[in-house]
Amino acid sequence: MLQLFGIQTASLVAVLGATSLAIGLALQGTLSNLAAGVMLLLFRPFRIGDEVEVAGKAGKVRSLSLFMTELVAADNTQILLPNGQVWGAAIVHHSAYPGTGEVKVAFPVPACAASALADRILKELRNDSRMDDQAAPAVNISRVVDVANPASPILELTVSAKAKPSQADAVRQCMLDHASALLAAA
Repeated sequence: MLQLFGIQTASLVAVLGATSLAIGLALQGTLSNLAAGVMLLLFRPFRIGDEVEVAGKAGKVRSLSLFMTELVAADNTQILLPNGQVWGAAIVHHSAYPGTGEVKVAFPVPACAASALADRILKELRNDSRMDDQAAPAVNISRVVDVANPASPILELTVSAKAKPSQADAVRQCMLDHASALLAAA
């Protein structure tokens, strides 16, 4: 019909084809993020609130939209990842299985105070209600850290205990606080 009015349709079709190709290439990344977002929403490899590592970034999942996944890092930093990167990368899901409750803390102590500190830490752990009753806590000398002063070498004590899985982080922090208080007193 346009040829009846003297308009060359071959050039018009070529311009329309080139324009649609340019628009398609410009939207390629957006469309791949959209498709990946749909896949993430359908298959749910993680949920909001889960601790994950994705595409070299780690944090707690705050939101999941069709185009972006939002993580909150441990230092309360916002991380926005395009869903194409999330879907195409390995996902390390720290919240997938319940924790074992195993707590291990290592810290340096003077050799002369190691025995007394180990006894006091064990006493505190045995009296802690958050500990798993079936596994006794243990304190071991992991290694010798510093022998520069032969009169008072520095040893590394490793405290290992089994806490209730929901309380493992609190027990770890309590162990660290208690050990630093004992070391300051010693």
